[in-house]
Amino acid sequence: MALSTTDEESSALQQLESDLESAHFIPTWVYAPKLNTREPVPGYRPYLWRWAATHNLLMRAGDLITPERGAERRSIDHVNPDLEPQLAATHTIGSAFQLVRPGEIAPAHRHSLAAIRFVVEGGGGAVYTVVDGERLLMEDNDLILTPAFTWHDHANETGKDIIWLDALDYPLGQTLRCSFFEPGQRDRQVIDKAPDFTRITTGALRPPGKAPATATPAVRYAWTDVWPVLDAQRNEPGDPFDGILLEYVNPITGGATLPTISCLIQLLRPNEHTEAHRATSSATYFVVSGSGSTVIDGQQFDWGLRDVFVVPPWCWHEHRAAATDAVLFSLSDRPVLEVLGLYREEPLTNAGGHQQVTSKFNGG
Repeated sequence: MALSTTDEESSALQQLESDLESAHFIPTWVYAPKLNTREPVPGYRPYLWRWAATHNLLMRAGDLITPERGAERRSIDHVNPDLEPQLAATHTIGSAFQLVRPGEIAPAHRHSLAAIRFVVEGGGGAVYTVVDGERLLMEDNDLILTPAFTWHDHANETGKDIIWLDALDYPLGQTLRCSFFEPGQRDRQVIDKAPDFTRITTGALRPPGKAPATATPAVRYAWTDVWPVLDAQRNEPGDPFDGILLEYVNPITGGATLPTISCLIQLLRPNEHTEAHRATSSATYFVVSGSGSTVIDGQQFDWGLRDVFVVPPWCWHEHRAAATDAVLFSLSDRPVLEVLGLYREEPLTNAGGHQQVTSKFNGG
């Protein structure tokens, strides 16, 4: 029962709250619902970027942004309309498409931010990333890691463009105020590690004395290794919420791909319709192949080849493939939440596990 107050007490209370604001305080009794919400508030919307528009913009950038103009990287970042101050797709992970044209070098640098590259097109041949002196070839659909503070440069020694998806934890780094960046003393590193150095030193067998230098090694997950494993699972029941879902594992720890980013690959079989669930983690999806739709909090997002879309935290979501296989690569901030004891997920238990579609996304 609310306490009754006199006009004099009410006036005094208003004055107190005004004085608190002037002194850079807030009254908890007023702001408690914002300071401690009953459940997570995403704070930004799901969104989708269509490949056709993205590719056109990237090619225009390819004609105008050149190494001769001093560009460190030629990339275009996904910016969620609700996260413009952070210049990011989600509140913890930023993503972008990068273009390296024939004969170009993206010069060496390093930063405290962890990063991944997922090759979109143009891989194969003499296209590679050098990470701490190790040359890692880049073929289509390969995943390349550049762990925090590792030197890295990229080179395209072929006659065709290469495009890949970048993802970095820079929104998290900015929030924690711990971002560092250091340019290299030369554009290209000296390659001083033997071919397949990481593969050899992180495998089941390794030469004596060749243990990896760090617990998060520079790893290339070749698509030629990944796809056979994923495809071999197609006759298994799979996950009710994600179909056939596999995580790229850190070969040293057996845990998440990077301390701040989990990378996953999933197969949705023809016409497969997953059940809805939600989690405190956010996710960014890249469509490797196929087409389908994802319903996020009642809004349907129709996606196709090479589209990118994001699912904010604590949003119901379910996937549906079209009449052929669909493969999705995704990034999640789940490792951070698990370390902090904040990860939680739950299934949608009513309506047979499916949401009612109330609208369709028409942007992007």
